[in-house]
Amino acid sequence: MEFRLSKMLTFLTLTTLVGTASHAAAVRQPLPQLSYWNSVLPNTPIPKAFRELIHPGDLVSKNFLRPAGTENQLDKATDALGPCAGLVLMEKDLHRGKTVKYGFPRDTTSKSSRFVSRLTAESIPFSSNKMEEILKRFSLRPESSEANTIKETIDYCEMPAMKGEERYCATSLESLVDFATSELGSNIRTMSTEVERGANNDVEQTYTITDGVKVLAEDKVVTCHKMSYPFAVFLCHAIEKTRAYMVPMEGADGTKANAVIICHRDTSKFAPNNWGLSQLHLKPGEGPLCHLLSDGHLTWLREKNLDEQYIVSVA
Repeated sequence: MEFRLSKMLTFLTLTTLVGTASHAAAVRQPLPQLSYWNSVLPNTPIPKAFRELIHPGDLVSKNFLRPAGTENQLDKATDALGPCAGLVLMEKDLHRGKTVKYGFPRDTTSKSSRFVSRLTAESIPFSSNKMEEILKRFSLRPESSEANTIKETIDYCEMPAMKGEERYCATSLESLVDFATSELGSNIRTMSTEVERGANNDVEQTYTITDGVKVLAEDKVVTCHKMSYPFAVFLCHAIEKTRAYMVPMEGADGTKANAVIICHRDTSKFAPNNWGLSQLHLKPGEGPLCHLLSDGHLTWLREKNLDEQYIVSVA
């Protein structure tokens, strides 16, 4: 009896060890999105803004609405600026000593919407003609705030591109990578605004541009904006005659930031009611329009641009 019991315990122990090892091996397997990124962009580190949206399983979120009081993403983005364009300014203002009023809120709400696999994303309709099916997939009532936000996001994605603009709403990390590489090639990097995180980042204060404003790219860049949706969706677009800057700033309280600012140097094709132009009291074609990339938004640059970046002379 003792012999049989001993053999059974040995068998159970070995089975447990094998099962644990198999589970550990499965856990060590890279996630499909990461594998795809590394296969297409082996020399490009994946940015934190994307990495934190990648998790095992294809989970969707019902907590994807932006906080109450923030602007509707379409109100501020009639065309080229992208959703939730915040700070806008003139290109001639990108010099040491220029002051701006701004806050750097962390968009924690939209980060609850994570990437799903390409297979899952492609199995879910993404079209204004399929709203009933989409809401059914997400178990949402047509009259809900979430349903309205989904409709707004899809409507924005279906807006026609301007002349000289390529635009695409990526519903998976894989399709986002495909768009960026189709526009810029595979030797590319991502850049995003970086700010010291503190208790008062959300509070608007006076920021002063300091020494070291750099031109990152003078030709083509791809900018991607995080949209409000049950899973991660990015609106990505490339506009001709666009220049990217890295602009160091310091707040009145000492907070330091390196802001990525995108300047559209030819606004002649912009809509007359473009929000950014109206803020600067400009008409289409009257001058370059620049906007700061806020949290969760990124720009893609050709690697050669980073080797060729230069400091802008002080005005």
